Amino acid sequence: MRVLVTGGAGFFGSHVVDALVARGDDVLVVDDLSTGDRANLDKRADLRISDVSDSAALAKALRGERVDAVVHCAAKTKVVESMEKEALYRRVIVDGTRNVLDASKTLAARVFVNISTGGAIYGETPECAVETAPTAAESNYGRFKAEAEKLVGASDLPAITLRLANIYGARQRASLEGGVVAIFIGCWKRGEPITVFGDGAYERDYVYVADVVEAVLAALGGKHRGIYNIGTGVATSVNELVTALTAVLGPPAGVRRAPPRAGEVLRGCVDPSKAARDRLWRSRTKLAEGLRLTAAAEGALAPSA
Repeated sequence: MRVLVTGGAGFFGSHVVDALVARGDDVLVVDDLSTGDRANLDKRADLRISDVSDSAALAKALRGERVDAVVHCAAKTKVVESMEKEALYRRVIVDGTRNVLDASKTLAARVFVNISTGGAIYGETPECAVETAPTAAESNYGRFKAEAEKLVGASDLPAITLRLANIYGARQRASLEGGVVAIFIGCWKRGEPITVFGDGAYERDYVYVADVVEAVLAALGGKHRGIYNIGTGVATSVNELVTALTAVLGPPAGVRRAPPRAGEVLRGCVDPSKAARDRLWRSRTKLAEGLRLTAAAEGALAPSA
């Protein structure tokens, strides 16, 4: 199978590329390297440097190509920044998705896998959100992802949207929001105190990157359509995350307390029952094991430990 992965040099996209290459697929990557890194990419992947929000540049980068499937990962992902740079986020997420959909038709793709957000699209989730719950995004990032989903749904391409919970794993950039595991592990590795905002009671659904990649591979089978949550269905507080990391790495160098961040969702969690019921996917890696694997990969813990 020949697969186009947009944003394939980024944290999550590069893990998708690795899995595709490992199973013998021919992989074409489009990435503008604004947040992605060549070093993340398997050398067997064919990289085309282009911005998905620039339709002419994207068409030029892909001219003459044909693919069997597209995995659309490219996006801007900083929630706070999206409120400050609304035009940029609309251009990359909404216009970019429209451009990639148009390109996918030209490329004769038979399957389109859209990577969306479960962490930002539902807003507060006192109960883990199901796919039919109203979208109540409080950020431009979440709002524009919802708009992009509608574009995908209205397209005549065979398509599936995966709403991902908070992914963590190796190669995640600490500078990107949502990467609290990467931030904390980096602090542990450097022997620096960690910073906890507010009372540390904020809850998120943390899902291990390798598990999420399995969902993408399953989606590429082309048997499922529509929207699916990809998460664990377990809400873990920042305080509980610190406790879990302490069990893996020992106590942190210190804990700094900072004021709560404005607009922070108190509880974000998705219900993945539909994916399991439809035999698309289910999570396999428990948080403790995922944290251990991530810490080892990042050099904070000896791999043999």
